[in-house]
Amino acid sequence: MASSRRPLAAVVAAVAVAAVVGGGLLGAARTPRNQAGAAAAPLAASVSAAPLGLKVPVDATKLTPGREPQVTYLRGRTVTGGVSNPVTVPGTAAIEAAARLWDTTLTVQVTSGTSSSLVIQDHSGKVVQRITGVDSLATSADGKYAAYASGGRFSSGEPGGTVYFQEPGTKPAAVLARPEAFDVRVIAVVDRTVYFSSGRSDGTSWSLYTWDVDQNVVRTTASVASPVSVAARGGLAAGIPVFTDSGLCSAVTDIASGRQRWRTCQYRLDRFSPTSAFVIGLPPHGGSPYGEPRTAALDTKAGKLLREWTGPSLRGAVAEDDDHLLLLWHDRPEPTSRSAVVRCAVSTGRCELATPLSSEPLLLGS
Repeated sequence: MASSRRPLAAVVAAVAVAAVVGGGLLGAARTPRNQAGAAAAPLAASVSAAPLGLKVPVDATKLTPGREPQVTYLRGRTVTGGVSNPVTVPGTAAIEAAARLWDTTLTVQVTSGTSSSLVIQDHSGKVVQRITGVDSLATSADGKYAAYASGGRFSSGEPGGTVYFQEPGTKPAAVLARPEAFDVRVIAVVDRTVYFSSGRSDGTSWSLYTWDVDQNVVRTTASVASPVSVAARGGLAAGIPVFTDSGLCSAVTDIASGRQRWRTCQYRLDRFSPTSAFVIGLPPHGGSPYGEPRTAALDTKAGKLLREWTGPSLRGAVAEDDDHLLLLWHDRPEPTSRSAVVRCAVSTGRCELATPLSSEPLLLGS
């Protein structure tokens, strides 16, 4: 039963909302720092130069270095970025997700196809908590709260999952049991509301739920089919209302009214920018473990293509702010490759190098 759900689950799975700390006005108000404490390079002039075409090829080996990512990211086994000091994650287990909650570091680690855990480290890097079974993780856009869940893609496929809510600290502040649910996944945290999804036993559809932590009330949002992401302010959701052997279609839906704003069958919608200026679009027939050939930014109001970037292998993207996209660029669509975080401006299409090229594992924060 589990194997029948996993191909579709791999397509609709997305780490919910990145903990955006920098970029935009904040990036302009504070001089970014590198790990050694010296002032980091300013945003390269190439990012704000004259606009390029609608579709832009990206070659990280030819880009000008700019400032480091202003969101949490993982390079090798070190979690860095944001406002906290770099923390090294001990062990050898694969790291599937990473996040920061003030000076606490959270990582989802996987040891097998049915074995995962959340590891929590304090400001010094000491492991202070380990919760087995957790396989999805999200933080609020303001960095105040985190949520995570068990019973998702690295579970045994049997019913049952648990959703956790955490404030700054090392232990969850609230726990929600979902004993009858299949494929539970945290999508977003907005203030003290957790958005999560769970599916049917046959793996054919997923529903969106909201958990009001203070009231301990769970509600279903029936208008969002197979949810993938929720905007940082909670008003919009991206989902997949159509999924067949022939392809899929994604849609942006207003959560409160249930009104579908627009639909696209040319892109698989993913994360929103901080104030929903754009939503990230991926190839509709994606799900390759070695990346996609293109990543786009679409206008959230009407679905208009704003810009599209192409590369040998693009393996993830988050919005750093409402004009800049961070791409995980790899030089080959193969298991071994060199990679870097590349920052691209939606307004101009131009890109710069946000991290050096390296063969170490690279992951953008949740």
